[in-house]
Amino acid sequence: MERTGSQSKSEHPGQEDIAPRDSVFLELSGVSKSFGGIHAVKEVSLKIRKGEIVGLIGPNGAGKTTLFNLITGFLRLDSGRVLFTGKDISHLYPHEISRVGIARTFQFPKIFNNMSIIDNVLAGALKNSKDVVHCRKTAETLLETVKLVRYANDPPSALTIANRKQLEICRALATSPQILLLDEAISGLTPKETSEMTDLIMKISAQGITLFIIEHVMKFIMNISQRVVVLHHGQKIADGSPQIISENDDVVEAYLGKKK
Repeated sequence: MERTGSQSKSEHPGQEDIAPRDSVFLELSGVSKSFGGIHAVKEVSLKIRKGEIVGLIGPNGAGKTTLFNLITGFLRLDSGRVLFTGKDISHLYPHEISRVGIARTFQFPKIFNNMSIIDNVLAGALKNSKDVVHCRKTAETLLETVKLVRYANDPPSALTIANRKQLEICRALATSPQILLLDEAISGLTPKETSEMTDLIMKISAQGITLFIIEHVMKFIMNISQRVVVLHHGQKIADGSPQIISENDDVVEAYLGKKK
């Protein structure tokens, strides 16, 4: 897959690729968020290195999506800091965080149903440039990667759930992110669609984009991730390779209950 929409340093200084591969890219330090006295996320600290594929797992209500919302500015932190390439982005709004190079998708794709499929992607590309012709070419190229370009001028209402998820990923990629946060990208997909989504994610990774992925399908997340972070009741209880995580007693207990 050709990475499109990327621009030179001078054109988009907020998205300079200044971090060498394997350096700390995204860092959370003591991140916390409560709702009505309930700790949705409690003092979570973690580091993601450039080029990694990191999975984020945990039981329902563990705080996974809340953590994504804190990283991307959809929620304000109660305490702690979020650093990206060493810069504190905790105070930024979602559109500002997008500009520095962080993009995301949602558990339930947020598609502009009153716009054509290509205009959905074009909306992302126009974040970086006002050259509509160039941005439209970027959008077409991205849609080609998921075999949606022939439907480019159609409304997205008739798309399958898999296609809607692909469309949302294309729109996120159109912003030229350095890191992409995927929230349950394979939820509700058939085995064939899951295989196609896995291929797409691996192509994205091969282009040097760092990936942070929420998923409940354990086989998928263990196969695709280089490292897995586990949340339970808003707290990080484990962080390590898929093999280490699968053998962690705290993780087994969180998913299956206490051992007899």
